[in-house]
Amino acid sequence: MGETVSMKSGSGQGRRLEALQARFDALEAGARERLVKALGAGQHKLGELDGALERMTHEDWTVDGLRKRIEVLRSRAEEVRSSALKRVADMPASAVTAFAKGSRAQVKTLSREIERLVKLIEPPARAAAVDVLPQAPPPGTDKPARVAKQKVEA
Repeated sequence: MGETVSMKSGSGQGRRLEALQARFDALEAGARERLVKALGAGQHKLGELDGALERMTHEDWTVDGLRKRIEVLRSRAEEVRSSALKRVADMPASAVTAFAKGSRAQVKTLSREIERLVKLIEPPARAAAVDVLPQAPPPGTDKPARVAKQKVEA
């Protein structure tokens, strides 16, 4: 009965206390929900990591096993290389066909594809501008010869 008397005497304070308690309950519920989601996501990632680790332990990491993997990679690289060479060899035929019956958009597309393949195949060339020494003017002229800059590939 002592609590009801004090609550009645401070009814405004009691309402504030109840509102504060309700806010804390809402915050606690939200925090629990977020924590459960975070733990669930962590458990899922931990399961994926366990699976990856299990696969790694079953694979052969000896020298012979690595040698086999390298051979597989080499064969894949050779297949990709031969496929690329075949596509490059077919490019002139497709270019002639495109020029013969293609539209402007098709020709532009073909040109971009050729440029892309050239960039893949050839390393970028290092070009440096080098000044050429002036030559003696030809006899009978009063003007000195012009000096032209030329690009020299290294």
